[in-house]
Amino acid sequence: MRRRNILALVAAACALAFTNPAAHAQWKPTRDVEIIVPFGVGGGADLTARTVARIMSEEKVVPVAVTINNRPGGGTSVGIAAVVATRRGDPHTLVLINPQSVITPIKIPNSRGWRDLAPVANVMLDDYLLMAHRDAPYRNAAELLAAARAKPPGTLTVGSAGPADDMAISVFEAATGVRFKIVRFDGGGQVQNMLLGRHVDLGAGNPLEFLGQIQAGTVRPLGVFRPTRFALMSNVPTMKEQDIDTAPFQMWRGFAMPKDAPAEAQAYWQDVLRRVMATKTMQQYIESNMATPHVLVGGEFGAFLEQQESLYKNMLARLNEAR
Repeated sequence: MRRRNILALVAAACALAFTNPAAHAQWKPTRDVEIIVPFGVGGGADLTARTVARIMSEEKVVPVAVTINNRPGGGTSVGIAAVVATRRGDPHTLVLINPQSVITPIKIPNSRGWRDLAPVANVMLDDYLLMAHRDAPYRNAAELLAAARAKPPGTLTVGSAGPADDMAISVFEAATGVRFKIVRFDGGGQVQNMLLGRHVDLGAGNPLEFLGQIQAGTVRPLGVFRPTRFALMSNVPTMKEQDIDTAPFQMWRGFAMPKDAPAEAQAYWQDVLRRVMATKTMQQYIESNMATPHVLVGGEFGAFLEQQESLYKNMLARLNEAR
């Protein structure tokens, strides 16, 4: 039943996201395409981009090869700055963007972000988990709170892959009054490795980044930020079930292009991403990683980004006041 619901959601989203086929027919790539991932290898952004690239190539959604170029650093600003400097107007370049691309320019004026690109399409949403090593002395978020409150603020460390993870951590801190020491890494893969090596006490991230380790029992999920439990992780309680009232916060994942890319190319990539979302491979990827399809195309995606920017500004102001 759940699988049928997922497929219905994807089909409905793709129908809403349909672009003009005539515009699509006016342009197509004439050389290899590169997806810039402004994160390190192994995190959620990287895994999503590689899945999309594989579908584009293997399922002949595009007629050319699609490669991944990881450009981590600066909360996505390093990778986006490289695109601005060297790829302006290039229709053969895509950029994976997520909340970090919106939050970083808010926190660091003049840093590069989503407004330096042309939004193409959002594809999915992820929810957050707080995790610990399997040998940690706390089995859930409530026990973690007791341990954190028994120590000076900032004693426990938590791995973060950037500003979006920072915000999820801050949301937890604001709801509980505890303070962690945030240790920043270039991607979710590094956070996972540091958690497995017990170089940090906690990790914040999405299921698709940690699912393998959770299933293997090497990482222990302490609580989920969403209001309901994950169907495929039903033994992990929500924060609310543990009397922790965290504000709603999700990770969205989308794609953009360099500014000044031809409108025909933007329409082409909108349609390509709609068709990628309709494939069984992508549907299975989303379902198996406990994500949610959320297709927004062109202007609709741009309006969503405007709303997210306003939301993050308000959240950051409230979180700063709480600290």
